[in-house]
Amino acid sequence: MLKGMKRFLLSFLMMACAGVAGAADGTLAFADGLARRGMVRQAAQEYEAILKKGPNDEASFALAGCYEKLGWDEKAREIYRELAGRLTGNRQAAARLRLAVSLLYKGDKPEEALTLLQAVSTGAATEETRQVAQLNLGRCLARLGRADEAEKVLSQVAGGTGLYAAQAKAAQAELLLNQGKTTEAWSYYRLALAEAPKEERASLAADAFGRMMAATGALDAAKQEEAYAQAARLAQVAGKEVLGRSGLLPQAAYAAYRAKRPDEAKAWLDAEKALRPSAKPDRLLFEGTLAESLGDDTGALTAYERVLSEFPNTPEAPQAAQAMLTLRARAGVPADFLKAWARVSGKLSQEARLALEPSRLDAATRAKDLTQARASATWLMENAPAEQAADAGYRLGLMEQQTGDLAQAGETWLRTAERWPSAPMAGYAAYAAAYVFAQTKQPERVERALGLALGSGDATVAAEALLFRARTALSEGDTTAAAATLDEYLSRFPTGQGVAEAAYWRGILFFNAQDFQAAERLLAQALAISDEQGPKPLDHARRTDAAMRRAQSLHALGREDEAAALLQPIVALKDAQGLAPEYLAWLAAFRAERKEWPEAEAAARALVARGGANRAWGNLRLAQAAEAQGQQATAIAAYESALNDSANALHAAEAAVGLGRLRAKAGEQDAARGAFETAVGKADVNTPEGLAIAMEAHARLAATYAALGQKDKALRENFFLITCFDDREVVPPAFRAAIAELEAQGRTEEAQTLRAEFAQRYPDAAKE
Repeated sequence: MLKGMKRFLLSFLMMACAGVAGAADGTLAFADGLARRGMVRQAAQEYEAILKKGPNDEASFALAGCYEKLGWDEKAREIYRELAGRLTGNRQAAARLRLAVSLLYKGDKPEEALTLLQAVSTGAATEETRQVAQLNLGRCLARLGRADEAEKVLSQVAGGTGLYAAQAKAAQAELLLNQGKTTEAWSYYRLALAEAPKEERASLAADAFGRMMAATGALDAAKQEEAYAQAARLAQVAGKEVLGRSGLLPQAAYAAYRAKRPDEAKAWLDAEKALRPSAKPDRLLFEGTLAESLGDDTGALTAYERVLSEFPNTPEAPQAAQAMLTLRARAGVPADFLKAWARVSGKLSQEARLALEPSRLDAATRAKDLTQARASATWLMENAPAEQAADAGYRLGLMEQQTGDLAQAGETWLRTAERWPSAPMAGYAAYAAAYVFAQTKQPERVERALGLALGSGDATVAAEALLFRARTALSEGDTTAAAATLDEYLSRFPTGQGVAEAAYWRGILFFNAQDFQAAERLLAQALAISDEQGPKPLDHARRTDAAMRRAQSLHALGREDEAAALLQPIVALKDAQGLAPEYLAWLAAFRAERKEWPEAEAAARALVARGGANRAWGNLRLAQAAEAQGQQATAIAAYESALNDSANALHAAEAAVGLGRLRAKAGEQDAARGAFETAVGKADVNTPEGLAIAMEAHARLAATYAALGQKDKALRENFFLITCFDDREVVPPAFRAAIAELEAQGRTEEAQTLRAEFAQRYPDAAKE
């Protein structure tokens, strides 16, 4: 509750209780005098003595007020409850109001306060008492999350003039603050300040400032700048005296600082220091930050050093240590920085140390303090991001070289290049390592270092070295290293002699990773090179391979006509049957997708004829082509062969589905059921292909169970489809079949529940 509102409540109570019997005898006047002088405990004792002699409403109100100041809120509420139950008219309203205020702001019982405030707002009371009740009613409703009702109540008071209207507008501003609308809240606060009596503006502004600061922390960064500027304006209206009494001077300083008004912030901070001279770590830390913003590095260092010396174990000490070391580094005096580091580095967080270790390394290098330099570089190499770590490793190697420890320098540089190969200093470290290894007669390690040091030297040699490294990585199955090397080659040497080979191999790696867009682009680049006068073209075998892979990439990208055009000169050759088995298999699938069934069948038969591991795959494609052409016997035989021969569970599952499909079509439901069950058992739902096969197998199995009269099994399969899959083609029929079966079994409620789920998941299908 507003502190100012507490004062107004006291004045209301004085008016509300005027004329009470025994109003002001000498004892009561004495007690009142003690209370006015802030001697609350003694005043309470006097009021208690008065009440022991008999009822005295004025003494009761005053005693409750003393109890509140002493923090004995429950005892105060007992008195207010007694008065509210005994008194009538405006005095009863005053007691209810005081009780409601205590419950709302100190008892955290807004629901109970709400009932009392509503009674005061509508009952027998003076207009002034009702307005105060309405103000608190609006705040109470806001506390309860009933913002619209709160706004309505507050608007009634805000429509008037004077102090209460101003306070109501301030309360409306609070509602806006709670919604993150600081700009609109600021406009209401300005209106409130303009309408408030002059003597109350400072108090109202102080309260508004406090609320604005409390709300600002929850705003996003984009809105905070404006909010702090608005808060700083409110602090100016409140003034030093009121903010000082409220304990808000430090917040005023911070608001001004965030509003980019450092001089104003310093004035607030100086006022706080004058009012409360005892140093506090948070204030000293802010004092240092503020001094930095004013360009006073000396003052900032003094403040930070005080935090570290006077409050070494507080949460502010690590921040002060980081800020102080940053200033020392900026000052450029290595000895001072290193002394300070030795004294306070133990307080730094990991993040702060990462930020400051490079400065320590610089200072140690400049001071020729090899012990600290080695310690700093070692720490960075273990904890810093790649770029900083590699830089530290390179510099550590230099220091080791300068001390004559060439062997260790070479190891450090090589380790640096290996651990952070993409960092800017990695190439320098590798070349330095190569130089050391050459001096120490280690040819294998020289080559190893040179392989890492391809960032400089003769371009032609570097290009050849890159290709050699890529071939080595490919032969060892290290596709990651190969890809990185090939990317480097293509980037650095786009017209090099080996660009066709580099593009070919990189395209193959992209193809294997199923990045068909990149694969098609690079394979096209490799095939485009045919002029013997320029880069060296691919040989015949690789050109054929590149064309087939590019065609497959085009197909995967949905560019089938381009793929067919690319394949035409290859498949038209008489030796096309000499293509690798995987190409024949793909050709069969590609022709099948284009519904070129005779061609698909021919490719599949060629694949079957190869025998071995290709036989099962060839039979699967042969079965599909035969099925599409109505050759049911051939298709069944081929599916059975594929199912029996395939070591690949996915292919076996696909063959089982095809076999079941044909058996079902022939009316052989038992055989179909067995095939579909086999497919379900073999399909791996963790792959897209396996998931599609599993869905079809479950759907057809459900239909087969239904055809066999096994309705419960059919229902279970349909429920499995509904529960485990999400497909607009397969799942809606499962919903319909399951709903129909449930209704047929008289399970109406379950059918209705399933129908609702159907409508929610597939609204269009459910309407059909």
